[in-house]
Amino acid sequence: MKLRHLLTIPILISSLGINAEVTLDGTLGHSGALPGPDYLIGADLGQQHGANLFHSFKDFNLQSFESATFSGPDSVSNVISRVTGGNSSQIDGLIRSTIPNADMYFQNPYGIMFGPNAQLDVQGSFHASTADYLRLKDGGHFDARNPSNSLLTVAPIEAFGFLTDTPASITTQDSDLSVSEGNSLSLIGGDLSLNGNSPVLFNIQGVMETFSRSILYDTQGFMAVFSRSKLSAPSGRINLVSVASQGEVIPSEFGLDLNAEGGTITANNTLIDVSSRGSGDVFIRGGQLVMDETVIQANTLTDQNGRAIDIKLTDSVELKGNIVSIMSNTIGSGNAGTITINVPSLTMTENYLDARSYGIGNAGDIIIKAKQISLEQGSLIINTTFIGQAGTININATDSISISGIDAKGLPTTIINDTHGGKLGSIIITTEILNIDGAIVTANNHGMFEGNSITLNADKINITDGGLVVTTVFSDGNGGDVNINANTISIIGRRAGFFVEGNTGLLIENNQSAISSVSYGKGTAGNTSIVANNLILDGRGGITAGTGNKGAAGNINVTVKKLFLGAGSEINSSSGGFFGKKLFIGQGPGGNIHVIATDNITISGQDDHGLPSAISTNSLGIGQGGDVKVETNHLNINDGSAITANAMGTGNAGNVVIQANTINLSGNGTITTSSEHATGGNITITVPNRLFLQEGQITTSVHGGTGDGGNITIENPVFVVLNQGKIKAQADAGHGGNIRIVADHFIKSFDSLISASSRLGIDGDVEIDSPSENVTEGLLTLPVTPIDTGTSSKDPCSVYSWEEYINRSRFDIHPIAGSPPSPYDLTPSRLSNAKKTVRQSSVMPEEQLF
Repeated sequence: MKLRHLLTIPILISSLGINAEVTLDGTLGHSGALPGPDYLIGADLGQQHGANLFHSFKDFNLQSFESATFSGPDSVSNVISRVTGGNSSQIDGLIRSTIPNADMYFQNPYGIMFGPNAQLDVQGSFHASTADYLRLKDGGHFDARNPSNSLLTVAPIEAFGFLTDTPASITTQDSDLSVSEGNSLSLIGGDLSLNGNSPVLFNIQGVMETFSRSILYDTQGFMAVFSRSKLSAPSGRINLVSVASQGEVIPSEFGLDLNAEGGTITANNTLIDVSSRGSGDVFIRGGQLVMDETVIQANTLTDQNGRAIDIKLTDSVELKGNIVSIMSNTIGSGNAGTITINVPSLTMTENYLDARSYGIGNAGDIIIKAKQISLEQGSLIINTTFIGQAGTININATDSISISGIDAKGLPTTIINDTHGGKLGSIIITTEILNIDGAIVTANNHGMFEGNSITLNADKINITDGGLVVTTVFSDGNGGDVNINANTISIIGRRAGFFVEGNTGLLIENNQSAISSVSYGKGTAGNTSIVANNLILDGRGGITAGTGNKGAAGNINVTVKKLFLGAGSEINSSSGGFFGKKLFIGQGPGGNIHVIATDNITISGQDDHGLPSAISTNSLGIGQGGDVKVETNHLNINDGSAITANAMGTGNAGNVVIQANTINLSGNGTITTSSEHATGGNITITVPNRLFLQEGQITTSVHGGTGDGGNITIENPVFVVLNQGKIKAQADAGHGGNIRIVADHFIKSFDSLISASSRLGIDGDVEIDSPSENVTEGLLTLPVTPIDTGTSSKDPCSVYSWEEYINRSRFDIHPIAGSPPSPYDLTPSRLSNAKKTVRQSSVMPEEQLF
């Protein structure tokens, strides 16, 4: 690619040397070559109609030492020139107009090339086009391909018209084309090729520090951009239009209408700039835009508002290279402009879109509409503000959005909305399939107002390989909410060894795929709301909320049909915790967790470090632990996984409330609350059908101090079955918690345990309101001698005698104490002697229970 650009220079210079001349074609009066090298083109060489001054050339070329100066009376508003000779114009010199405030149109349907020495010195706007004709508002027509078809009138230009399917191209090579303040610069033709051989340079003052990225462009400084290849219209307007068919381009005050197929626009090592006291507009129309080491910027520097960068294409946008950006910023009291991209396909590779406020003005919005969007290799979409209001990042793709990868410095692809004092903004992403693979979507609040929110809407959302969706608050303001709506959400995996350090001194280990909200200040962290049919968390995937300071952690609300947590995944809200290698002792209360799964919840397994899958709340400091509430039809907790509320500091543990039709705890699956030095949380389980503990546990524990143990209440199941299960309420110096079970049937194996105890304090009570059913009294241990399958498979009549046969395998049923009545027996009234209540302290021996 770069070799091709280097070869362009000698070809261009050679061409200029051959064709350097300015020649009139005679269609408007005068004909013949004009004397150079400084060509003087007065009004007498053309025709004036009202405010329009028309010129017609056979050839128009300028070498680097040549100039062409247009002059005329002050009554002229538009200098309109065409080239009809069939040759492209090669311009490497100066085009000047001395007519005050007059706009200039240069039209050559056979092509235009601007060289490295090309310059503009015009009093108004400059429009270069390879259109076949220019249409005037009153029906006038200025035709360069067929001059005899022209009708010259007094009206201004309304449209650029193309008569072929292969309009000629416009090329710039290391060109610096600029117009004066408030005017427009247009390149409207076939394919547009903007080439520079020198890299775009940045003057970066300071370093930006945020939650998710540390080496970027300072939120407290400003970035100056320099380039030899440049299109500039300060506080004005730049129009770039590529046409690939018959049709018209119609400019308007608010944009451009392209009534034709779009062509290709390529920009390499080029700066496209409308920045000034108030930024101007950039309008890009065509089929495809490819930017390599190129910057588009529309920055406002004073109290004037910025306007827009508006890109609308029919094919694709591809941004690639280390320095590729589209920026609309403000450093004054004026508001930044909006960046809008409307295209079927957008690909960003290691580059960025930037709408920021460095002053008191508001940040601009970033709006992207596409069919497919891919953000790769450390690309950045950023919207930040200091005092003004943050803008909105709104990304909408009808098919898919992929956000993935890291750059050469290890920085992840990031979408960030950040405020340092202004009011909130938001991030809104809408698509069919959303993939966040090792990338970050984050909204941060460093100010006093409400935080920026994140909303994701999709059919499928996949967050993998350490991908992160997070809102944070570092100050007195509140964190923004995370709202996610999808059919299926998968949060899977982690990426080891990824660390990010911000200017707050925090070290964040961003290795877990997660949806998260965090408070590091006095403000409350945002809430997380997830609505989906299927939610899958696996391989340490998480939904988390936390506080590392005085602010409260946010609440987590999950409403799904099915929920699966596996391999150490978690739904967690904590006050305090480890972030990277630093421990934060939270002072604020932990948030609450409320999970509703209309079908089922499965929590299973541990990760490769032994961390269990869990729905949990934690408190490490003085903050109160949050509560956990789970509602579902079927709840399965197995292989060491848990639902838990823990307090490891002086704050009290939260409570656990579970409502489910059936609950199965197996393989050391647990429902637990625990406290190291404070009061333990309570566990309340409402289960209309069955509670089954197969090597499972339900426990409340206080491991130290005088805090009372939490209570355990199990209400209204038909069956409570314990097979090597444990139900325990324990305390240290405080009162032991109480256990109360109300069930139609309570079945417990001999090696199960129910305990309400205190090491130094008063033991708790155990109350079981159920008929006593000890099925283990009628069970015998079977012999371990293997069955002779060879014998058992033979005809029994040929092996056994009748007596041996009828006695060889027999299963007798004998009524024993505690066994349920036969369905053929009369059922005794439950009012007579159906209730057996046992109250006791400490551990109940087997013989006391039954």
